[in-house]
Amino acid sequence: MAEPVWMQIVRLRAERRVLWCRELWARHHYLDEHSLAITHSEVERALGPPAQALADERAFFAESPEAAALSAEIEELERDGSDLPWQRLAATFELDKAESALLACALAAELAPPLRRVFGYLQDDVAPLDASPALVAALWGLPAPPLLGVQSRLIRWRLARPVEGGREPESSLNGWVADPSLLGHLLEGEALEDRSSLLAAPLLSPTHPVLFQDELEGIVGFVAGLTNRAGPVELELIAPAGSGRATLAAQVAQRLGLPLLAVDCRALAALADPATAAVRELREAELSGALLAWRNADALPEAALAAVGGGTDLMFLTAQAPLRSAPAAGVLRRSYRLPALDCARRLELWSAVGSGAAPAPVGEWALRAGEVVAAARACSAGEEAVHEVCKRLLLETPSDLITPMRLPYTWEDLVVSEPVRAHLRELEAQAVGRTEVLDGWGLGRLVPLGRGVSAMFAGPSGTGKTMAAQVLARELGLELLRVDLAGVVNKYIGETEKHLRAVFAACERAPAMLFFDEADALFGKRMQVSDAHDRFANIEVDYLLQRMEEFDGIAVLATNRKGDIDTAFLRRLRFVIDFAPPTVVERERLWRLALAATQDGEGRPLVDELDWHALARDLDLTGAGIKASALAAAFLARSEGCRIGARHIVAAARRELQKQGVVVRVGQLERRAPNANGAAPPLSAGEIERMVNGGPP
Repeated sequence: MAEPVWMQIVRLRAERRVLWCRELWARHHYLDEHSLAITHSEVERALGPPAQALADERAFFAESPEAAALSAEIEELERDGSDLPWQRLAATFELDKAESALLACALAAELAPPLRRVFGYLQDDVAPLDASPALVAALWGLPAPPLLGVQSRLIRWRLARPVEGGREPESSLNGWVADPSLLGHLLEGEALEDRSSLLAAPLLSPTHPVLFQDELEGIVGFVAGLTNRAGPVELELIAPAGSGRATLAAQVAQRLGLPLLAVDCRALAALADPATAAVRELREAELSGALLAWRNADALPEAALAAVGGGTDLMFLTAQAPLRSAPAAGVLRRSYRLPALDCARRLELWSAVGSGAAPAPVGEWALRAGEVVAAARACSAGEEAVHEVCKRLLLETPSDLITPMRLPYTWEDLVVSEPVRAHLRELEAQAVGRTEVLDGWGLGRLVPLGRGVSAMFAGPSGTGKTMAAQVLARELGLELLRVDLAGVVNKYIGETEKHLRAVFAACERAPAMLFFDEADALFGKRMQVSDAHDRFANIEVDYLLQRMEEFDGIAVLATNRKGDIDTAFLRRLRFVIDFAPPTVVERERLWRLALAATQDGEGRPLVDELDWHALARDLDLTGAGIKASALAAAFLARSEGCRIGARHIVAAARRELQKQGVVVRVGQLERRAPNANGAAPPLSAGEIERMVNGGPP
């Protein structure tokens, strides 16, 4: 491969300077000077007029045939103009003659390290030396070394830097080293994307659908309307990661007739010197004539952001929130917030990146552009695979606050009154049809705060609130995430809101139902305001209900203390469903669901013939109490090696009633135990009252 022109020029100038050095040494070399630390001739040259020394050198170059030939070759190369990469580099960063010369020498030493020995030789030093302003003055025949301080464009663009040492950066004797990454561009001119590990193509090709048409037109119009006096411009694109911010930037660049390169600032921030790395990426984009998008710019250290601020006419900053640091002096920054994709835009994107009909999650879930693309990569594996991929992308649960719940129940297992069942079915219908009604029918304007469904399940413990949530989640194809408010509530002011904020943020778009259990831990704190803690207790309740109202998913609050909540709070919930203890008919069905079909591994029944109606009539238990009693009775029967009978059920029911504060004496329930021959008469009101109070029936 032919040596680049800039390298040839450095080498030829060095060769010519060598001729002059040898001429000087030949003129002033005396045998008696060998033993001196500094020779007489060196002293004479140092004390002589610089202009005379420069004139003598130029005269020698004109008179010496060998030097004259080198001068002619140098002039021809400098007029050649064929080294386009070098010319583009010097023009792009507005390097003056001295800066270009110093950079050429420093790059030459990087490309051919033995030249450092030559640089030392040319400066009467036996040690290898880096390129320096003094060397530039010698090779280019300047009257004095150029003054290159910290304001030099070599330093501003990280093209070269002074070697750290004892001298000041401005010293003419200070060595300089070049950024070796420049050699790839200067020697080969390959595509910039292939040279930089941080530069990358945008998330989507600009040929994909325009997801943010209004924002695109607004940005293009804004840029087109700027004058040259506007100075550098930074455009902030604010949206969550994966929303299509880089794609929008690429589409803007396409409209402006420019390529776009993107830098991942998270990878850049992990480097030892992010500021230098950031300037290097900006430099590469400038050399390619491309616009630059700093992806995840909020991860960029302030020093790195300041280093690139104002370095180019137009660049994009993508972030999840507006950057805290102010733009550099003279830089105009404008922010654009990108909206979430609606169903129509998600389906349009799927048609461009996926195959076949869009799976249900693409239309129904609040996927971002990047997530639709990820789902499309799994579409060949089937809709179930796409469903699981989307669920994993959206579900980010803080494990210390949220617990996933199993969903073993269906509508057949849920025993509630018909009005409650109808109310739950209405909730299900709204959850299923909200996308069509809000987007397709254009009624989204009626829910400006949130598109979700919020509900409160109120009623005594064990009446089916949790099971109802499990049934709804299963029917809707959602995960059920239980949030234990007893763990969320914190005694320190402000911490409860912080925990609640983390819960909602993690599940904002997840295909899940949030189930706030044990809400009494929060509502129980509401009281007449007597101090600051009481006021903050009310604020916490208000904050929870506000976030439920704004939540775009489905959130259910379960409480035993509906009466403690102001009606003003209740109006913010879409549904308030009251669960009551089961009636006798409902209790009978619960007993049958719990035990009637119990069989061993060979299909033999494990329950004696029972009077189910009598069980329901005489054992006033909630649904949870019936399930607990049935399970305890099964264990009692197993320990005796027999089938489940009435006595096992009565014994288990006694313990369950005692847990609820009902004192039951031995024999009180057994003598009324139903059997296959007929049911015992129902307990009278007086008998029940005496049982509750612990007296004899």
